[in-house]
Amino acid sequence: MKADSYTEIFLWNQNVDRLVRVLQRLESFSIRPKHELKAYEIRLEEIRAGLNADFTQAMAVRERADETRLRLQRTAWEKKNSSGEMPS
Repeated sequence: MKADSYTEIFLWNQNVDRLVRVLQRLESFSIRPKHELKAYEIRLEEIRAGLNADFTQAMAVRERADETRLRLQRTAWEKKNSSGEMPS
């Protein structure tokens, strides 16, 4: 289901945002050097961008397939009902 896929990618991005904020807050505790935490943040953003790119590419392929399938259904329906009848 499309809605489920979009919901999951939304949740993924929301949780990455949360992780980035946690890393930023950890800077104040000096658990790791600031530059190291920044490197983790950049890595998270890189992973997010890669997954989002893969997701949008896969969804674009599916959307094009749906568009083609639905266009064929519509044109078949129009040919079948071209006798001047009103669509039901």
